[in-house]
Amino acid sequence: MVYTIYRAFHLLWTGFLAFLTAIPILESGGLERAVLGETFFLMIWLLGATLLFSKRFNVYGMIFTLAPLVFTAPVFIFILSI
Repeated sequence: MVYTIYRAFHLLWTGFLAFLTAIPILESGGLERAVLGETFFLMIWLLGATLLFSKRFNVYGMIFTLAPLVFTAPVFIFILSI
């Protein structure tokens, strides 16, 4: 029961951050920008979200839902250091 609640919260916060990194709303001011290149992160997150609720592959689901954040964190750190 507790693990199911944790998985739900994990999906919420990683989903929120994955959508923020995939769709740069703050940069362009709206959704009119073409985001075909950034949808890769959303597809990986969606794959992880589906795997997260299977009993056999839930560990892989955790890894795939964290992957977009791990990929974009060095980019944000580099941008902040400039």
